[in-house]
Amino acid sequence: MCRSRSFGPSIIQFFLFLSILLLTPATTAAALPEKPYTVRWQLKGTANLKQPPVISPWGDIFLFTGNGVQRLDDQGRQIWQYNTPEGTTSGPVFFKDGSTFVATGKALYEIKPYGRAGWRFTIPTGEKGSSAQGSNLAQGPGDTFYLLLGSTLYAVAPRRNMIWYLGQSDYPVAVDADRRYVYVARNKKDAGTTLAALDAGGATVWQRGLAEQKQLYLTLSPDKQYLFVVSIPKTIDRMNKAALYTLDATTGNTVWSRRYAQNELSNITIGPDGLLYLVAGKRYLYALDPATGREVLSNQLLDLSGAAPVVDRNGTIFIPGQDCLYTVSRSTGRLIWYADFPGGIPTTPTLGRDGLTVYLTDGQGSLYALQNNYGGTLLP
Repeated sequence: MCRSRSFGPSIIQFFLFLSILLLTPATTAAALPEKPYTVRWQLKGTANLKQPPVISPWGDIFLFTGNGVQRLDDQGRQIWQYNTPEGTTSGPVFFKDGSTFVATGKALYEIKPYGRAGWRFTIPTGEKGSSAQGSNLAQGPGDTFYLLLGSTLYAVAPRRNMIWYLGQSDYPVAVDADRRYVYVARNKKDAGTTLAALDAGGATVWQRGLAEQKQLYLTLSPDKQYLFVVSIPKTIDRMNKAALYTLDATTGNTVWSRRYAQNELSNITIGPDGLLYLVAGKRYLYALDPATGREVLSNQLLDLSGAAPVVDRNGTIFIPGQDCLYTVSRSTGRLIWYADFPGGIPTTPTLGRDGLTVYLTDGQGSLYALQNNYGGTLLP
């Protein structure tokens, strides 16, 4: 069981503090440091939140609770709630006119700016309703939606209809897109996983084969130059390891890769410093240089939930644990403090638009808006 605890800047100071604490029990309360974080507000018992909160371009907070989509203001007050017939399977895609689009296992829904139902795209009758293991909704060239449902990738014009589709897959894995291409990974039984870049018309620009994947995450770099691929093969052996690949998004060529001895990897988070942050084996925190893959920092922690970390503008790394939240200094790599949260932190925290407020959900469905009380050097 974790409890709220902070750590000083050096081992010597820590043991000095510990000796004072043991020798002077009457002054223990006065000697303890102040609470290491401030909860700005808390929304209790929201529901079973399986996806992290998402910050919209307008600064609102979107929550996904079963088959409900909630929109909150930055003080945690509900603006509206929209219920879909089935549970949501994607994060939101936001339109500049204020509409929000979300996918379920059977359809793509538009939610108007004030929570009213809008346009809807439903998959053809007979298509299985299973969805991708990773992301299954992305927006690409010409504002086209790319939607993985069942065993098919659909290219859909918003508020109109399907443009084209690509089937012939046992089950989809993940999809992402930029203004040039859509990137899709699909499994084929006994034939491994294929990762491909398609143009706006569905033609293959490049493709490459991987071992059959148990889990795969796709993330584009902010400048869209690189495609980061977190690969967790279905069968881990000497030849096939969990790995992070960085590909040239235009050609599909490998820029660099890192293999891991652990059988589990989180998705990556790109910090305000540009570094890639991830968790391996529910125990190890890593920060990597995105250009070379060089390890910038690492820290061994205990009982992590496996969700990706997030980094604020002060250089504090927030790492989700099975029972608590850990924080590590970006500059030193040392543990700063950790604190209990009921049921731990099952999903990746979300950084607010100010770069300092962190939104996270605990295992009991409560949403917290908190800020770290320990200062640091503001990152770019």
